[in-house]
Amino acid sequence: MITLAFALLAAAQAPEQAPQVDNTPTPWPERDRGFGPGVDRVAASDSDARQTLARYAVCVAAKSPDKVADVLTQDFRQSSYGNGLRNLVRANEGCARQVGSRGERLSGQNLPFAAALAEAMMAREAAPLKTRLARAATGREAATYAPSDKVAMCVARSTPDEVAALFATEVGSAAEEQAATKLLPVVKLCAQDVKLETSVAGLRSIVATASFRLLKAQES
Repeated sequence: MITLAFALLAAAQAPEQAPQVDNTPTPWPERDRGFGPGVDRVAASDSDARQTLARYAVCVAAKSPDKVADVLTQDFRQSSYGNGLRNLVRANEGCARQVGSRGERLSGQNLPFAAALAEAMMAREAAPLKTRLARAATGREAATYAPSDKVAMCVARSTPDEVAALFATEVGSAAEEQAATKLLPVVKLCAQDVKLETSVAGLRSIVATASFRLLKAQES
């Protein structure tokens, strides 16, 4: 496991301001995304479980590609995002049986499931991922919805070769950890004053969902 930790300096240095009404959508619940105010974290999970989830996501993406793309490009702070993921589980019960489990158990937290779907969708395209990400890096920007998401989007745009190399590794493998470690200098630069604590699984998850949205943004 790797741990990323960067000091949250902005809050301490910011001058006091008059209270303002916050009209932004309700944040994605911490128990779902694995992140909380000031600190973003996703716990490492069992390698076998992650591999099973990856196979399940490949099946779901193959059977419902349009629906998956629609969900993954939405604002994950909105309730429609979580509802969309749950609808995908219900609509693809055969995929759970195919990998020998239950969809509800496999989908678990929203972020790991969404990330597995994002990787499965990106793998469906014939063109090399690093080439597509490199082109997207100089193209249309994609919206971000959380501090960790902004960091992940920066990583996806800054180092397409290394990001693609991470997604090419088997989840839970030594190669995955090595590939994630190579991203750390870029993660540190992108994080700036954001405090981010996450595992290899968490880093891969946030970069996967951001990378997918970045690629889809080029189609609009």
